[in-house]
This record gives sequence, structure tokens and C-alpha cells, in this order.
Amino acid sequence: MTYSKEIKVGISIVIAAIVFFAGLRFFQNVPIFKSSYVLKTEFQDAGGLVAGNPVQMKGVNVGTVETVRLDLADQVVRVVFRIEEDVKVPQGSYAEASGFSALSGVKLAITPGPASNPPIEPGSTLPGPPEGDILGQLKDAGPRLVSRADSTLTDASIAMQALSQKVSNPTSNLNQLISALEQTSRNLEQATDGDALGNTISNLEAVTADLRRLSGETQAAEDSLSENNLGTIMARLNRSLDKLDRNLSNLERSTTNLGEITDKLNNGNGTAGRLINDPSLYNRLDSAAVEANRLLKDLQDNPNKYLDDMTLVKVF
Repeated sequence: MTYSKEIKVGISIVIAAIVFFAGLRFFQNVPIFKSSYVLKTEFQDAGGLVAGNPVQMKGVNVGTVETVRLDLADQVVRVVFRIEEDVKVPQGSYAEASGFSALSGVKLAITPGPASNPPIEPGSTLPGPPEGDILGQLKDAGPRLVSRADSTLTDASIAMQALSQKVSNPTSNLNQLISALEQTSRNLEQATDGDALGNTISNLEAVTADLRRLSGETQAAEDSLSENNLGTIMARLNRSLDKLDRNLSNLERSTTNLGEITDKLNNGNGTAGRLINDPSLYNRLDSAAVEANRLLKDLQDNPNKYLDDMTLVKVF
């Protein structure tokens, strides 16, 4: 089977285009068989950023720079770059060129926004750094820092001059305070002089000896008092304990007798027991008392009823 030269040339061109495309994506650090999407950004200074530089987010390569173009009309650098399709850049992110061009280490760094934000749509433009780079910040803040340093040095100079005037003025409070401190130092030096300090130490030793002697005498008096009274106290204590023992014995016997009496009463033994436990005896006594009361009342009300039947002989 033969092929014409035109077919061979066409196949070669297609193969060369495929190899060129694959090689271009390889050298641009873009996955060959993975799709991507385009984003844009703008800078005042590209800092050596060129096409083919990597795009990183949190230090990981996620794409490559496609074009870097200077817009003379607006005096800005417009950058177009590609991001891998599975990498979503949240809203609130910004891009900046970082690295050193002399070392071929320039890259486009993306600082992502909050992860809860929705992703940026393809073709959108990422803003640049919110406040410029560090060198720019230092450059802008330089005059303010110099002004503050100059003001601080001026205030310090004024304060030192005022302090010098206070010290040199003999009537100032600070000068008087320094003089008082010097006088106090001299007094302390005199108080700690060799002879005075020796006398003070001697007096302290004498007072300590007197206190030690007084403490010994007091202890001896206490020991003597303890030896003389200890026997008497112990004898009194023994007598009190004996008396307490006898009282406890009497109380125990009384408790026993009281218990026996209570048992007899509960069991109905004796007159008191039967009186307490036999209700019929109580009823009879109650009836007799009632009859006696009725008889006495009748006697008081009708004495003739009983005196008519009584004769003198019977009475005497």
C-alpha cells in the first residue's frame, strides 16, 4: 500500500505541531494533558517577570505566565497567566511578582483570600498587592520616620537641658534632694564607724546575755514549781477519780434497782403492780369512792334519817 507525498507531508506537519505544542506546555511548566483557565493581573512594575515563569500559590506551582505586556497608554504592565483547572482561586486573592530577576527566580505569587469565598471566574483580573511591596512601603514611610526621629531627638535635647538647669540651680528641689542624699550617706558612714559599731555590737551582746540569763532563771522557777506541785495535783486527781468511781457505782446500783421495780410494776407484782395493771381493782375502788361520797352527801342532807334509829344505849 503506497501513500502520496502530500499525505506524508501532512502527517509530518501534524506530528510536528503536536510535538511543538507538547514541548511548549512542558517548558511552560503546564501539564500537557490537563486543561487550564486564564486569569489576568496588572502591575506598576513587572520586576523581571516574563512569559513562561511559574505561577505559585502557597509555594506550589499551579500554572504559568502566558504573556507580559507593557501598556504605554496606562503605564501599567498587563499579565496573562493560566491556572490548572482543578485549582480554584477564591475571591479576595491578589497577585504579585516576587523573586530576583538576576537569578532567574522571578515568579507570579498568588496570595489566596478566605477559603469560604466563591472562586474567581475565568478571565477575571486579580488585583495587585494591597499596599505595594516592602521597599515601596519603606520609601513612603521614610520621611515620616525621619521626622519622628528628629522630633524625638529634639524633645530629648530639651529634657536634658532642663535637667541640667535643675541640677545646676542650688534652690531647685532636685538639687536639694541630691544634697539630702549626700548628707544621709555621710550620716550612715559616721554611724558605721569602727568605734561606734564596736560599741553597738558590745551592747547587743550584753543585752543578749541578760536575756539568756533571765530565760534560764524563769525556766528553773517553772521546773521547781512543777516538781513541788506535781505530787499534790496528782493526789487530788486520784481522790477525785475515786470519788467519781464510787458515784458511778452507786448510780449503777440505783439504775439496777429502778429497773427491777419497773419490771415488777409492768408484770403486776405487788399492790402497786396490781393497782396499775388490774383495771377491775381500779373500777371497784372508783365505785366504792362514789358510794362513799353519795352516803356522806345523804348523811349531810338528811341526818335525822340515821339518828332516829339510834338510841342512847346503842350509841353508848
